Amino acid sequence: MKRVRFSVHRTVGEARLQEGLLAGSGLSVEVRGEALAPLSGEIPSTETWVELWLPEEEVARARELLEELEEDGEKAERAVECPGCREENPGNFELCWSCGEELPESPRPRLRAVS
Repeated sequence: MKRVRFSVHRTVGEARLQEGLLAGSGLSVEVRGEALAPLSGEIPSTETWVELWLPEEEVARARELLEELEEDGEKAERAVECPGCREENPGNFELCWSCGEELPESPRPRLRAVS
């Protein structure tokens, strides 16, 4: 089974978060370079970056999972108003956090004040 480099991360935390998502979905993920992370500043920083490696046949599924995650993050940045109590909820919620009523599917963009 040939493995290919799937992604490169500047920190162990970023790599481990992505590894947890992929491994939790049943993919065979290998983390490489984690032992060099504490040497950042002593050796060139690019040498301390952490890599995730996957079998070739699992790369397409891993990309799909990351796209789903990104889409969910975009939904979270939107706001949904509860039809029952009018409370504002993040766009990735299915139920109102305040009253428990089911939320509509179409979130509206969250508006922010500009100074």
